[in-house]
Amino acid sequence: MSEAVPSVVAIDIGTHKVSVLIGKVHAPDNIQVIGMATARNRGMNKGKIVSLDKVITAIKNAVQEAEDMAECRVHSAWISIPSAELKSFYAAGRTPIENSDHTITTSEVVRALDLAKASHLTSDHYLVSAVPLGFDLDDSGEWVQNPIRMSAHSMTGHYQLMMLPISTMQNLDRALKGANIGVEKMVVSHLATAEASLLKDEKEYGVCLVDIGAGTTNIAVYLDGRLALSQTLQRGGEHVTRDIAAVLQTTTEEAERIKLLYGCVDLKVVKPDHMIQIQGIDGPQTISRIELSEIIIARYEEIFAQIRQELENSGAIHGLYHGVVLAGDACQIEGMVSLVRRTLGVSAHLGNPPVQVYADEPHQAALRRSQYATAAGVLMYSQSYSQDTIVETEDPETLSVWARVGRAWSGLNEKLKSIF
Repeated sequence: MSEAVPSVVAIDIGTHKVSVLIGKVHAPDNIQVIGMATARNRGMNKGKIVSLDKVITAIKNAVQEAEDMAECRVHSAWISIPSAELKSFYAAGRTPIENSDHTITTSEVVRALDLAKASHLTSDHYLVSAVPLGFDLDDSGEWVQNPIRMSAHSMTGHYQLMMLPISTMQNLDRALKGANIGVEKMVVSHLATAEASLLKDEKEYGVCLVDIGAGTTNIAVYLDGRLALSQTLQRGGEHVTRDIAAVLQTTTEEAERIKLLYGCVDLKVVKPDHMIQIQGIDGPQTISRIELSEIIIARYEEIFAQIRQELENSGAIHGLYHGVVLAGDACQIEGMVSLVRRTLGVSAHLGNPPVQVYADEPHQAALRRSQYATAAGVLMYSQSYSQDTIVETEDPETLSVWARVGRAWSGLNEKLKSIF
């Protein structure tokens, strides 16, 4: 790999797969993927680690395949954090501007964040992300995005705080250490997916990202360019698979196979005479595709009923002028856009592939698959910082999870300084 071009590595750890992208950064909006791979993850269930060794194996397998394609060694990476147990909530921190001319500096911005998080931290959770929403000067009610060098007697910073259990972060840390991967920064998965899947105008005019993975469904609502709502539901594609297996009396593997081949959530496009041969536990059987679709639709309608309830409770549903954007492998099923329009009553479309991240012609189609959307978003997210993550700078065996989280907060403060 040429040392003249900085590089970045993204690892997305999902319930059923681990995806890895290695990119050359020609410019912040021009990232060329030179290594990519996915590996089956058999060590997680419903977004939680249940077998550390199997997660380590999945990470190692995906990283090695990406390394072989890129002809390089990966020592550290940006990591997408699974969000099955994510707690997300609004918080604010108010600070006086005490210098002689009442001019806001970076110190006041950082202090507002410290005050916002102080009242919400608990002994059993890590604060993994704090997304700035805006700043209110002298309680005017009008938020500004960049308060630096503005005058005020007081400033209130508004944030979306995201926390995960300590045990979850420790298990993730052990998995990465076991795979000999150092951590540059950690990004909550649906923030990375939003980075890759949403357009700037969509965030400005109001949009809801719905990212349905294997074990969970993530919701991220953006209004006026700000993250207004972030929620994780304990439902996903594997619940659909289990429904099929239970009703049709098949194995989980067979249920997954027929879901991918014949699944549909729009009965209008299913022919009444379309029959499917499946392998049941007691032997071969024939079912109609309509029967299969009805099983699948029931679970997706439950998921979107929960989403609608969250949007109505927050009032966000009235501001979605750009509707819903769908991401995640479980959103790729036939008829999904129609189902969303019917159940939520807003416009909907599949996620926009990020033009900032690309590969050579033989690999471009693979890169555009939904399995790489979050990892591509991590690559884009990384460009808020300037560093080469291929070269190992710290020993991953000695870097503790406490040091990593501390470095992440240090990085956030540096990020605030770079923004303002």
